[in-house]
Amino acid sequence: MTGVESSDCTVTIGRPLGEEIMVSVLESSLNCTAGEFLLFSGRMMWRKGCRKLPLSLINSRTNTLVVKQRLLMPGNGVVLQYNSRAATKKYYQDCDKQLFSPHGEIVYPVQLPDRRPEVCRTFINVAPGHRVAIRALYIDLGKDSNQTQSNYVLIRDVNTMKMMVFHGKQQFFWESTGSQVEIEFHENVKEHRTSFWAEYHIAEPK
Repeated sequence: MTGVESSDCTVTIGRPLGEEIMVSVLESSLNCTAGEFLLFSGRMMWRKGCRKLPLSLINSRTNTLVVKQRLLMPGNGVVLQYNSRAATKKYYQDCDKQLFSPHGEIVYPVQLPDRRPEVCRTFINVAPGHRVAIRALYIDLGKDSNQTQSNYVLIRDVNTMKMMVFHGKQQFFWESTGSQVEIEFHENVKEHRTSFWAEYHIAEPK
């Protein structure tokens, strides 16, 4: 991440569910006194630093990691090396899904041989600087007159940590403010009657 013209440079690293990412800082010419820094963030970790970066090792603890570099002096930057390995602790359900492509489908329920847990998640990560637009094409979560029921879809905008909850048969169009989205499907496992189908695509920043 050297020789970049922008003061803010962001890289997203993604691997399949079940892996975790290890990042080593090989070189750093950041000017800490001027306020330059490197920020690592993921679903289960957050770390910001500048001094003593070389030879430091960062563990994402999950399969995605966002690295943001803030530069104030031209010519500065860092050189990173990353690899992945099997996660030391399981951080996902068997029904969870990870989506990286710029467009695709979100489908629930996920077909599993055993009974599904109460919460299944779909993680969407797109290129930094873009947003995620989701259009629900079919949604049937039971009767929408009683919103205290346990069947609902929760969409979390990771950038702001704001959440939207959808019940019943409410079709919707929703856009994130950043490049990361988490969708949770909460279902009463005694019934297994819910279904959800949506399409998503990347959207340009506003």
